Amino acid sequence: MELNDFYSNLFNGKPIELNSNCYSGVSNCTFLVDGLSFSISGNSQAPITFDRKKATIDLTFNSDTFQVDIVVSVTKSELFKFEGDVKKMEMSSNKSVSVDRVAYVIAGVDSFPMRNNFTWDRSYKIDGIEHEVSYAFVNCRIEARISTRLMLGSKECDALLQFIEDEVFVTCLFYSLCRSTKVEWVEKKIIHSNSVCSYHYLSSNAPSKYSNQINPMRSDTQTWEDFMRHVISKSYKKKDLIDSQIFQAISNLAWNGKLNEWTLISHAAALEGLCKHKTVSVIKDNTYKKARNTAISCLTSELSKLGVDSDSIARIKQNIYDNERSINGYPTKWYIENELISNNLSQFSAQNLDNINLAIQMRNKVVHEGWSSDWKLDIYDCVAILRNTIYVLLFAYSGYDGNFYLVGSEEKTVVAKYA
Repeated sequence: MELNDFYSNLFNGKPIELNSNCYSGVSNCTFLVDGLSFSISGNSQAPITFDRKKATIDLTFNSDTFQVDIVVSVTKSELFKFEGDVKKMEMSSNKSVSVDRVAYVIAGVDSFPMRNNFTWDRSYKIDGIEHEVSYAFVNCRIEARISTRLMLGSKECDALLQFIEDEVFVTCLFYSLCRSTKVEWVEKKIIHSNSVCSYHYLSSNAPSKYSNQINPMRSDTQTWEDFMRHVISKSYKKKDLIDSQIFQAISNLAWNGKLNEWTLISHAAALEGLCKHKTVSVIKDNTYKKARNTAISCLTSELSKLGVDSDSIARIKQNIYDNERSINGYPTKWYIENELISNNLSQFSAQNLDNINLAIQMRNKVVHEGWSSDWKLDIYDCVAILRNTIYVLLFAYSGYDGNFYLVGSEEKTVVAKYA
Protein backbone atom coordinates (compact mmCIF):
# COMPACT_ATOMS: atom_id res chain seq x y z
CA MET A 1 0.00 0.00 0.00
CA GLU A 2 1.21 3.51 -0.85
CA LEU A 3 0.68 6.56 1.35
CA ASN A 4 -1.94 8.02 -0.97
CA ASP A 5 -3.90 4.74 -0.92
CA PHE A 6 -3.88 4.79 2.90
CA TYR A 7 -4.89 8.47 2.91
CA SER A 8 -7.73 7.82 0.47
CA ASN A 9 -9.02 4.79 2.39
CA LEU A 10 -9.00 6.71 5.66
CA PHE A 11 -10.97 9.68 4.30
CA ASN A 12 -13.42 7.45 2.45
CA GLY A 13 -14.27 5.49 5.59
CA LYS A 14 -12.77 2.18 4.45
CA PRO A 15 -11.45 -0.26 7.10
CA ILE A 16 -7.71 0.05 7.83
CA GLU A 17 -5.55 -2.38 9.80
CA LEU A 18 -3.53 -0.63 12.51
CA ASN A 19 -1.19 -1.76 15.28
CA SER A 20 -1.26 -0.48 18.83
CA ASN A 21 0.81 -0.51 21.99
CA CYS A 22 -2.36 -1.42 23.92
CA TYR A 23 -2.92 -4.90 22.51
CA SER A 24 -1.20 -7.53 20.37
CA GLY A 25 -1.99 -8.07 16.71
CA VAL A 26 -3.90 -5.61 14.55
CA SER A 27 -7.31 -3.97 14.69
CA ASN A 28 -9.69 -3.02 11.90
CA CYS A 29 -10.32 0.70 12.22
CA THR A 30 -12.81 2.92 10.44
CA PHE A 31 -12.60 6.71 10.46
CA LEU A 32 -15.47 9.18 10.16
CA VAL A 33 -14.64 12.72 9.05
CA ASP A 34 -17.00 15.37 10.40
CA GLY A 35 -15.97 18.85 9.34
CA LEU A 36 -12.61 19.48 11.01
CA SER A 37 -12.74 16.48 13.35
CA PHE A 38 -12.19 12.73 13.13
CA SER A 39 -13.88 9.94 15.04
CA ILE A 40 -12.74 6.32 14.96
CA SER A 41 -14.12 2.88 15.76
CA GLY A 42 -11.90 -0.19 16.06
CA ASN A 43 -12.27 -3.93 16.47
CA SER A 44 -9.46 -6.18 17.70
CA GLN A 45 -8.99 -9.91 17.96
CA ALA A 46 -7.05 -9.41 21.21
CA PRO A 47 -8.35 -7.77 24.41
CA ILE A 48 -7.89 -4.00 24.45
CA THR A 49 -6.16 -2.51 27.48
CA PHE A 50 -5.05 1.08 27.99
CA ASP A 51 -4.25 3.60 30.71
CA ARG A 52 -7.67 4.63 32.01
CA LYS A 53 -6.26 7.84 33.50
CA LYS A 54 -4.93 9.02 30.15
CA ALA A 55 -7.82 7.40 28.23
CA THR A 56 -5.76 7.35 25.03
CA ILE A 57 -4.69 4.70 22.56
CA ASP A 58 -1.71 5.07 20.23
CA LEU A 59 -2.17 3.50 16.80
CA THR A 60 0.55 2.94 14.20
CA PHE A 61 1.08 1.73 10.67
CA ASN A 62 4.55 1.04 9.30
CA SER A 63 5.67 0.00 5.86
CA ASP A 64 8.78 0.33 3.72
CA THR A 65 7.40 3.49 2.11
CA PHE A 66 5.57 5.40 4.86
CA GLN A 67 4.66 5.58 8.57
CA VAL A 68 1.49 6.61 10.38
CA ASP A 69 1.08 7.59 14.04
CA ILE A 70 -2.35 8.30 15.52
CA VAL A 71 -3.38 9.32 19.05
CA VAL A 72 -6.99 8.54 19.97
CA SER A 73 -8.93 9.84 22.96
CA VAL A 74 -11.16 6.91 23.91
CA THR A 75 -14.84 7.73 24.45
CA LYS A 76 -16.18 4.16 24.67
CA SER A 77 -14.50 0.79 25.09
CA GLU A 78 -15.36 -2.88 25.37
CA LEU A 79 -13.14 -5.94 25.62
CA PHE A 80 -12.52 -6.13 21.86
CA LYS A 81 -13.88 -2.77 20.67
CA PHE A 82 -13.23 0.90 21.16
CA GLU A 83 -14.50 4.24 19.89
CA GLY A 84 -12.88 7.62 20.19
CA ASP A 85 -11.84 10.97 18.79
CA VAL A 86 -8.58 11.49 16.94
CA LYS A 87 -6.40 14.03 18.74
CA LYS A 88 -3.34 13.78 16.55
CA MET A 89 -2.42 12.07 13.30
CA GLU A 90 0.84 12.09 11.35
CA MET A 91 1.60 10.39 8.05
CA SER A 92 5.04 10.66 6.46
CA SER A 93 6.58 9.20 3.35
CA ASN A 94 10.05 7.65 3.22
CA LYS A 95 10.42 8.55 -0.44
CA SER A 96 12.70 11.35 -1.52
CA VAL A 97 10.41 13.73 -3.40
CA SER A 98 10.36 17.44 -4.08
CA VAL A 99 7.80 19.66 -2.39
CA ASP A 100 5.47 21.68 -4.62
CA ARG A 101 3.12 23.19 -2.07
CA VAL A 102 1.87 23.07 1.50
CA ALA A 103 -1.85 23.26 2.25
CA TYR A 104 -3.33 24.13 5.64
CA VAL A 105 -6.90 23.86 6.87
CA ILE A 106 -7.62 26.55 9.48
CA ALA A 107 -10.09 26.24 12.35
CA GLY A 108 -11.95 29.32 13.57
CA VAL A 109 -12.10 31.33 10.34
CA ASP A 110 -15.72 30.73 9.38
CA SER A 111 -16.63 34.36 9.96
CA PHE A 112 -19.85 35.13 8.07
CA PRO A 113 -20.31 37.50 6.30
CA MET A 114 -16.51 37.70 5.84
CA ARG A 115 -15.24 35.57 2.94
CA ASN A 116 -11.49 35.20 3.02
CA ASN A 117 -9.67 35.80 -0.25
CA PHE A 118 -6.11 37.03 0.27
CA THR A 119 -2.98 36.44 -1.80
CA TRP A 120 0.58 37.53 -1.11
CA ASP A 121 4.21 36.60 -1.79
CA ARG A 122 7.22 36.12 0.45
CA SER A 123 10.92 35.63 -0.22
CA TYR A 124 13.07 33.63 2.22
CA LYS A 125 16.86 33.45 2.18
CA ILE A 126 18.31 30.05 3.12
CA ASP A 127 22.08 29.55 2.90
CA GLY A 128 22.35 32.62 0.68
CA ILE A 129 19.70 31.45 -1.80
CA GLU A 130 16.33 33.20 -2.18
CA HIS A 131 13.23 31.02 -2.22
CA GLU A 132 9.94 32.50 -3.43
CA VAL A 133 6.66 31.36 -1.89
CA SER A 134 3.19 32.43 -3.04
CA TYR A 135 0.38 32.31 -0.48
CA ALA A 136 -3.38 32.13 -0.96
CA PHE A 137 -5.83 32.33 1.94
CA VAL A 138 -9.25 31.36 0.59
CA ASN A 139 -12.18 30.51 2.87
CA CYS A 140 -10.68 28.19 5.53
CA ARG A 141 -7.52 27.17 3.66
CA ILE A 142 -4.06 28.67 3.35
CA GLU A 143 -1.90 27.27 0.56
CA ALA A 144 1.79 28.01 0.03
CA ARG A 145 3.28 27.32 -3.42
CA ILE A 146 7.05 26.90 -3.56
CA SER A 147 8.91 28.14 -6.62
CA THR A 148 12.17 26.23 -6.11
CA ARG A 149 12.74 22.49 -6.14
CA LEU A 150 13.57 21.26 -2.64
CA MET A 151 13.65 17.65 -1.54
CA LEU A 152 11.52 16.65 1.43
CA GLY A 153 13.71 15.95 4.45
CA SER A 154 16.61 18.12 3.29
CA LYS A 155 17.97 20.85 5.56
CA GLU A 156 16.89 23.55 3.13
CA CYS A 157 13.40 22.12 2.79
CA ASP A 158 12.98 21.85 6.57
CA ALA A 159 14.03 25.49 6.95
CA LEU A 160 11.60 26.66 4.26
CA LEU A 161 8.74 24.62 5.75
CA GLN A 162 9.39 26.31 9.10
CA PHE A 163 9.22 29.73 7.46
CA ILE A 164 5.88 28.75 5.93
CA GLU A 165 4.55 27.45 9.24
CA ASP A 166 5.56 30.69 10.95
CA GLU A 167 3.74 32.67 8.25
CA VAL A 168 0.57 30.67 8.86
CA PHE A 169 0.97 31.25 12.60
CA VAL A 170 1.18 35.04 12.07
CA THR A 171 -1.84 35.06 9.75
CA CYS A 172 -3.92 33.04 12.22
CA LEU A 173 -2.88 35.30 15.08
CA PHE A 174 -4.11 38.50 13.45
CA TYR A 175 -7.27 36.79 12.26
CA SER A 176 -7.76 35.82 15.89
CA LEU A 177 -7.57 39.51 16.82
CA CYS A 178 -10.33 40.32 14.31
CA ARG A 179 -12.61 37.60 15.72
CA SER A 180 -11.48 37.65 19.37
CA THR A 181 -11.43 33.84 19.28
CA LYS A 182 -8.82 31.14 18.89
CA VAL A 183 -7.69 30.58 15.27
CA GLU A 184 -5.24 27.81 14.40
CA TRP A 185 -4.39 25.24 11.77
CA VAL A 186 -5.78 21.74 12.21
CA GLU A 187 -4.55 20.06 9.05
CA LYS A 188 -1.31 20.35 7.09
CA LYS A 189 -0.57 18.56 3.82
CA ILE A 190 2.80 18.63 2.08
CA ILE A 191 2.16 17.88 -1.57
CA HIS A 192 4.25 16.63 -4.48
CA SER A 193 2.63 16.46 -7.94
CA ASN A 194 -0.88 16.49 -6.42
CA SER A 195 0.02 13.56 -4.14
CA VAL A 196 0.24 13.87 -0.37
CA CYS A 197 3.73 13.02 0.89
CA SER A 198 3.18 14.21 4.46
CA TYR A 199 0.03 14.79 6.48
CA HIS A 200 -0.40 16.23 9.96
CA TYR A 201 -3.67 16.67 11.88
CA LEU A 202 -4.18 18.25 15.30
CA SER A 203 -7.63 18.45 16.86
CA SER A 204 -8.82 21.93 17.80
CA ASN A 205 -11.44 23.48 20.03
CA ALA A 206 -11.43 26.75 18.11
CA PRO A 207 -15.06 27.95 18.00
CA SER A 208 -16.90 28.34 14.72
CA LYS A 209 -18.90 31.32 16.05
CA TYR A 210 -17.70 34.59 17.52
CA SER A 211 -19.21 37.37 19.61
CA ASN A 212 -20.02 40.26 17.31
CA GLN A 213 -20.13 42.83 20.13
CA ILE A 214 -16.72 42.13 21.65
CA ASN A 215 -14.39 41.97 18.65
CA PRO A 216 -12.81 45.11 17.13
CA MET A 217 -14.01 44.47 13.55
CA ARG A 218 -17.59 43.37 14.31
CA SER A 219 -19.17 42.07 11.08
CA ASP A 220 -17.83 44.93 8.98
CA THR A 221 -16.32 43.05 6.04
CA GLN A 222 -14.48 46.08 4.65
CA THR A 223 -12.84 46.89 7.98
CA TRP A 224 -11.94 43.25 8.48
CA GLU A 225 -10.41 42.98 5.02
CA ASP A 226 -8.54 46.29 5.31
CA PHE A 227 -6.86 45.20 8.53
CA MET A 228 -5.90 41.74 7.28
CA ARG A 229 -4.41 43.15 4.09
CA HIS A 230 -2.50 45.70 6.16
CA VAL A 231 -0.91 43.18 8.53
CA ILE A 232 -0.13 40.77 5.66
CA SER A 233 1.77 43.59 3.97
CA LYS A 234 3.92 44.10 7.09
CA SER A 235 5.68 40.69 6.89
CA TYR A 236 5.66 40.16 10.64
CA LYS A 237 7.93 37.50 12.14
CA LYS A 238 6.62 35.00 14.67
CA LYS A 239 9.56 35.50 17.05
CA ASP A 240 9.09 39.29 17.09
CA LEU A 241 5.40 38.95 17.94
CA ILE A 242 6.21 36.60 20.82
CA ASP A 243 9.14 38.66 22.14
CA SER A 244 7.06 41.87 22.11
CA GLN A 245 4.19 40.12 23.95
CA ILE A 246 1.80 40.82 21.06
CA PHE A 247 1.11 37.09 20.67
CA GLN A 248 0.33 36.75 24.36
CA ALA A 249 -1.92 39.83 24.36
CA ILE A 250 -3.98 38.68 21.36
CA SER A 251 -4.27 35.20 22.83
CA ASN A 252 -5.65 36.67 26.07
CA LEU A 253 -8.25 38.63 24.09
CA ALA A 254 -9.89 35.39 22.94
CA TRP A 255 -13.43 35.62 24.29
CA ASN A 256 -15.01 32.54 25.87
CA GLY A 257 -18.38 34.11 26.55
CA LYS A 258 -17.76 34.43 30.30
CA LEU A 259 -17.30 37.59 32.33
CA ASN A 260 -15.68 36.87 35.69
CA GLU A 261 -12.54 37.49 37.73
CA TRP A 262 -10.45 35.34 35.36
CA THR A 263 -11.52 37.54 32.46
CA LEU A 264 -10.28 40.56 34.38
CA ILE A 265 -7.02 38.85 35.34
CA SER A 266 -6.22 37.72 31.79
CA HIS A 267 -6.93 41.15 30.29
CA ALA A 268 -4.81 42.93 32.90
CA ALA A 269 -1.98 40.46 32.27
CA ALA A 270 -2.23 41.07 28.53
CA LEU A 271 -1.97 44.84 28.92
CA GLU A 272 0.90 44.60 31.43
CA GLY A 273 2.76 42.27 29.10
CA LEU A 274 2.49 44.76 26.24
CA CYS A 275 3.63 47.69 28.34
CA LYS A 276 6.19 46.05 30.64
CA HIS A 277 8.03 43.57 28.41
CA LYS A 278 11.06 45.84 28.83
CA THR A 279 11.54 46.89 32.46
CA VAL A 280 12.97 50.32 33.29
CA SER A 281 15.02 51.24 36.37
CA VAL A 282 14.88 54.61 38.15
CA ILE A 283 18.66 54.60 38.44
CA LYS A 284 21.27 52.29 36.95
CA ASP A 285 21.20 48.83 38.51
CA ASN A 286 24.89 48.94 39.50
CA THR A 287 24.42 52.29 41.21
CA TYR A 288 21.32 51.04 43.01
CA LYS A 289 23.04 47.88 44.25
CA LYS A 290 25.94 49.86 45.70
CA ALA A 291 23.54 52.19 47.50
CA ARG A 292 21.37 49.24 48.59
CA ASN A 293 24.32 47.40 50.16
CA THR A 294 25.35 50.52 52.05
CA ALA A 295 21.78 51.12 53.20
CA ILE A 296 21.34 47.50 54.33
CA SER A 297 24.58 47.70 56.30
CA CYS A 298 23.40 50.86 58.07
CA LEU A 299 19.90 49.42 58.61
CA THR A 300 21.34 46.21 60.09
CA SER A 301 23.51 48.20 62.48
CA GLU A 302 20.61 50.39 63.65
CA LEU A 303 18.24 47.46 64.08
CA SER A 304 20.86 45.60 66.15
CA LYS A 305 21.25 48.64 68.41
CA LEU A 306 17.49 48.64 68.90
CA GLY A 307 17.63 45.02 70.03
CA VAL A 308 15.94 43.47 66.99
CA ASP A 309 16.78 39.75 66.78
CA SER A 310 18.91 38.37 63.94
CA ASP A 311 16.07 36.37 62.33
CA SER A 312 13.91 39.49 62.00
CA ILE A 313 16.81 41.48 60.58
CA ALA A 314 17.47 38.71 58.04
CA ARG A 315 13.79 38.77 57.04
CA ILE A 316 13.83 42.54 56.49
CA LYS A 317 17.01 42.30 54.44
CA GLN A 318 15.45 39.57 52.27
CA ASN A 319 12.35 41.71 51.76
CA ILE A 320 14.56 44.46 50.38
CA TYR A 321 16.23 42.03 47.97
CA ASP A 322 12.88 40.57 46.92
CA ASN A 323 11.39 43.96 46.12
CA GLU A 324 14.22 45.51 44.14
CA ARG A 325 12.03 46.01 41.08
CA SER A 326 9.43 47.92 43.11
CA ILE A 327 12.04 50.07 44.88
CA ASN A 328 14.15 50.88 41.82
CA GLY A 329 11.35 50.71 39.29
CA TYR A 330 8.11 52.30 38.20
CA PRO A 331 4.48 51.35 38.88
CA THR A 332 2.30 49.70 36.27
CA LYS A 333 0.40 52.96 35.72
CA TRP A 334 3.65 54.65 34.67
CA TYR A 335 4.43 51.91 32.16
CA ILE A 336 0.96 52.09 30.62
CA GLU A 337 1.01 55.88 30.39
CA ASN A 338 4.50 55.84 28.92
CA GLU A 339 3.53 53.20 26.35
CA LEU A 340 0.43 55.13 25.26
CA ILE A 341 2.28 58.43 24.93
CA SER A 342 5.26 56.87 23.12
CA ASN A 343 2.82 55.40 20.58
CA ASN A 344 1.20 58.80 19.97
CA LEU A 345 -1.91 57.98 22.00
CA SER A 346 -1.76 60.94 24.39
CA GLN A 347 -5.47 61.72 24.13
CA PHE A 348 -6.43 58.15 24.92
CA SER A 349 -4.10 58.24 27.92
CA ALA A 350 -5.55 61.52 29.22
CA GLN A 351 -9.13 60.28 28.81
CA ASN A 352 -8.73 56.78 30.20
CA LEU A 353 -5.61 56.40 32.38
CA ASP A 354 -7.45 56.78 35.69
CA ASN A 355 -9.98 54.08 34.82
CA ILE A 356 -7.21 51.84 33.46
CA ASN A 357 -5.44 52.20 36.80
CA LEU A 358 -8.68 51.40 38.69
CA ALA A 359 -9.07 48.22 36.62
CA ILE A 360 -5.47 47.18 37.40
CA GLN A 361 -6.06 47.88 41.11
CA MET A 362 -9.21 45.76 41.08
CA ARG A 363 -7.26 42.94 39.44
CA ASN A 364 -4.65 43.21 42.22
CA LYS A 365 -7.37 43.11 44.87
CA VAL A 366 -8.97 40.02 43.33
CA VAL A 367 -5.61 38.23 43.10
CA HIS A 368 -4.55 38.99 46.67
CA GLU A 369 -7.86 39.12 48.54
CA GLY A 370 -10.29 37.16 46.38
CA TRP A 371 -13.56 38.27 44.87
CA SER A 372 -14.76 41.66 46.04
CA SER A 373 -18.25 43.15 46.08
CA ASP A 374 -16.72 46.61 46.58
CA TRP A 375 -16.03 47.45 42.94
CA LYS A 376 -15.04 51.02 42.14
CA LEU A 377 -15.81 50.10 38.53
CA ASP A 378 -18.20 47.43 37.35
CA ILE A 379 -16.30 44.34 36.19
CA TYR A 380 -17.62 44.84 32.64
CA ASP A 381 -16.24 48.40 32.65
CA CYS A 382 -12.89 47.11 33.95
CA VAL A 383 -12.62 44.52 31.19
CA ALA A 384 -13.87 46.98 28.54
CA ILE A 385 -11.26 49.66 29.33
CA LEU A 386 -8.43 47.11 29.45
CA ARG A 387 -9.59 45.56 26.20
CA ASN A 388 -9.91 48.91 24.44
CA THR A 389 -6.44 49.96 25.61
CA ILE A 390 -4.99 46.76 24.16
CA TYR A 391 -6.85 47.41 20.88
CA VAL A 392 -5.48 50.92 20.37
CA LEU A 393 -1.96 49.84 21.31
CA LEU A 394 -2.00 46.86 18.91
CA PHE A 395 -3.32 48.99 16.05
CA ALA A 396 -0.78 51.71 16.81
CA TYR A 397 2.06 49.15 16.86
CA SER A 398 1.04 47.85 13.45
CA GLY A 399 0.62 51.30 11.93
CA TYR A 400 -2.98 50.47 11.02
CA ASP A 401 -4.83 53.72 10.28
CA GLY A 402 -8.14 52.15 9.27
CA ASN A 403 -11.42 51.73 11.09
CA PHE A 404 -12.17 49.56 14.10
CA TYR A 405 -14.65 49.46 17.00
CA LEU A 406 -14.10 49.89 20.71
CA VAL A 407 -16.00 47.72 23.19
CA GLY A 408 -19.27 49.41 24.11
CA SER A 409 -19.40 51.61 21.02
CA GLU A 410 -21.35 51.23 17.79
CA GLU A 411 -19.32 53.96 16.09
CA LYS A 412 -16.20 53.29 14.04
CA THR A 413 -13.03 54.91 15.25
CA VAL A 414 -9.39 55.26 14.16
CA VAL A 415 -6.11 55.41 16.05
CA ALA A 416 -5.43 58.98 14.87
CA LYS A 417 -8.41 60.16 16.95
CA TYR A 418 -6.42 59.47 20.12
CA ALA A 419 -3.15 61.16 19.15
